[in-house]
Amino acid sequence: MKVRIITAIVSIAGIFPFFWFSDPVEPTNPLNYLFPLLISLIAFVSTWELLHCVELDKNYFVSIPLYLAALAFPMLARVMREMRADYIRAAVLVALLLAIYLFAVIVFQFGKVDMGKIALVFMTDFYVIGAFSAIILLRDEGIAGRFLFIMPFVFSWVTDSFAYFCGRLFGKHKLIPSVSPKKTVEGAVGGAVFCALTAFLYGFIVQKAFGVAPNYLVLIIGGLIISVLSQIGDLVMSAIKRQYGVKDFGYMLPGHGGLLDRFDSSIAVTVILVLINTYFPIFPVA
Repeated sequence: MKVRIITAIVSIAGIFPFFWFSDPVEPTNPLNYLFPLLISLIAFVSTWELLHCVELDKNYFVSIPLYLAALAFPMLARVMREMRADYIRAAVLVALLLAIYLFAVIVFQFGKVDMGKIALVFMTDFYVIGAFSAIILLRDEGIAGRFLFIMPFVFSWVTDSFAYFCGRLFGKHKLIPSVSPKKTVEGAVGGAVFCALTAFLYGFIVQKAFGVAPNYLVLIIGGLIISVLSQIGDLVMSAIKRQYGVKDFGYMLPGHGGLLDRFDSSIAVTVILVLINTYFPIFPVA
């Protein structure tokens, strides 16, 4: 626990400047690209951790295009922030081209590469890169973006923490023991309840401190959805690790594992948060 706490403190101190200067500014200002640079690097390392887990990191026909996509798309989300529709079209087109390219890799390396591994990597990394890119999309939602982009981190970590404590105090029924033996139904419910309460408190603080009134109904329902999806994201990554017999995806964060271990629940909610906010603005700002 001591190592986990020290790692968390050092990590927060390290990423704080990137978050502090996360505002989109003039394209000629280098600070405009500081925050997306951080997210691109995290997406890159997460991609390597995934590839390493399934033993495809040394298959450069597979890994290099995925590394390039991981570096490019979070940054492009900021570069093309005034052309969001074009950015989304480009992302879909690249995903389709990448799928065709990986089909070709399967054909030309037939018998030398596991098709199941390539399919898993493509599906999972498409999700990982898209989720990290969505953090930039959330941040660039004008004034509301200041409060939106940290919601996936805060709400998922609240869910994780209270699911753990509620599970320890009240847990009697295993949730999915074949994937995560320690998680309980009571813990999952507790995490969701406290996440919804945190969502209400978060909106209240934002309103009082910054004068930006949230849509509390959307915020609370969104908090519940985020909690459920964050737990699914955690379980999905646990299932992959269990399938390939590894404890952690990496070792960059002592006591936590790799970046993918730390952000597995956070990235599960970013895209759905973009969708919710698109159709039901959480912080309506004139």
